[in-house]
Amino acid sequence: MLTKIPKITLILLLAFLLRFWQINKIPSLNPDEAALGYNAYSLIRTGKDEHGVSWPLHFKSFGDYKPGGYVYLAIPFVKVLGLTPLAVRLPNLIFSVLTVYVLYRLVLLLTLDFRLSLLSAFVLCISPWHLQFSRGAWESCTALFFIVLGIYYFYKFIAHPKSIYRYIFLLPFIASLYIYHSARLISPLIVLILFLLNYKLLIYLSNKLLFPCLLAFIFTLPVLISFLTSGGTTRLGGVGLMADKGPLSRSEELLNNHGNTKLTNRVIHNRRVLYALSWMEKYTSHFNLNFLFIDGDEVPRSKNPDMGQLYLIELPFLLLGLYSLFNSKKYSKKLIIFLTSLLLISPLASSLTFQAPSALRALPLVIPLSILIALGLHRVLSIKNTTIKLLIYLSYFLSLLYYFDSYYNHAPKRYSFAWNRGFSEIVPFIESEKYKYQNIYLTNKYDQPYILYLFYSKYDPAKIQSQIKLTPPDQFGFSTVEKIDNIIFKIPDEIPPGSLVIDAADFQLSGQSFKIYTK
Repeated sequence: MLTKIPKITLILLLAFLLRFWQINKIPSLNPDEAALGYNAYSLIRTGKDEHGVSWPLHFKSFGDYKPGGYVYLAIPFVKVLGLTPLAVRLPNLIFSVLTVYVLYRLVLLLTLDFRLSLLSAFVLCISPWHLQFSRGAWESCTALFFIVLGIYYFYKFIAHPKSIYRYIFLLPFIASLYIYHSARLISPLIVLILFLLNYKLLIYLSNKLLFPCLLAFIFTLPVLISFLTSGGTTRLGGVGLMADKGPLSRSEELLNNHGNTKLTNRVIHNRRVLYALSWMEKYTSHFNLNFLFIDGDEVPRSKNPDMGQLYLIELPFLLLGLYSLFNSKKYSKKLIIFLTSLLLISPLASSLTFQAPSALRALPLVIPLSILIALGLHRVLSIKNTTIKLLIYLSYFLSLLYYFDSYYNHAPKRYSFAWNRGFSEIVPFIESEKYKYQNIYLTNKYDQPYILYLFYSKYDPAKIQSQIKLTPPDQFGFSTVEKIDNIIFKIPDEIPPGSLVIDAADFQLSGQSFKIYTK
């Protein structure tokens, strides 16, 4: 019976199951997800965000001014399902599955190779990199859908200039600008490359481009104005390359070693040169094989224990795919240039931050890598050797089993602090004890505990709007809230009598995320 079901349907079903299974529990909700969900909840209840701003395009949140696109996408889900992890995560889950389908259609459109398009969709479907950011409310993954959709719409417009695609091919790229910071660099660069590769045809069709370009400008203007006037640049100041003081300190150290201020020394050890070298190191680190296949991202939320961002079995297929792309007459020069450009553009936003390589910010890299891996698989599977095919199927099956074990068994224990595990249980307990104590002290060892409290307690948004007060920004530009009602989000040196204290526990040793005691 399965033979009658289209293969792409089976791949999409698998993509959905891999992303939906236990999504309400694993991973634990992180503060960024809680902020997106609670602000959607606040808009539903009051028409304002947690800080009392009416329908903003950028949400102040922790002082990082999140793009508001995902919050608005989450509103109907929170409205229907309530303020739950499932409701917050469903928009991204849906768009991540749709990304698999759009990639299938895009590769088929560009290559007219049905098998290659299916393999590209399959590789992305089970990719640990894409899965990691499909199972939470990650704006990066949702923005990726719109980027891939924009590329697909562009090529549909090129193939059918008189179709409806001539009016809408830029709109998905614009949508990505409203959803994630990194897309604001990546999307314009991709559009520029697409225009340059097809400039002759676009000049010929210039009369058909006036309206879509004007439409694109109109829709881009609000997010641009909001970015410049509503604190949107704050995020860049907090995580941008210049936030890393290492090259500056190194420059001063090297100059001091010379004991003089000669012009030659200042040129050689110029901080700008050192920042440029730092950028090159961060950019190339995204192509490091250890990052891709062995160790993965250093940030626990962005990886699985003892795994790279891709399966190790895919390394030979990636290398073979690169060889096939550049040595096969089957693929056009424009396709080769575009895939290469996409490969080189994807890590740019991540490389301009001090936290690199970043699997989250460089997520668009998963698209060209999936296509290249599929190219290698396509070449190997074209060999009429049953043993080789069985070995490939078995290797992928074992890799997927290893991923399941790492993600569902080891990650929740090893990275319990990184995922803020335990708040779904501790917040109802706090609510039940809230009026029995003069003060309740909740550890601030976890990131942004206040927003997780607001989320799981479904705290009245109107009440928080009147009392919320952010702390001064830290070195990364983040602020937090230290007190809500009688709940204080830190453990003081001296705890006054009549207090309930909820401190961080060593999950590895105790099996618990919190320890509770009274004073």
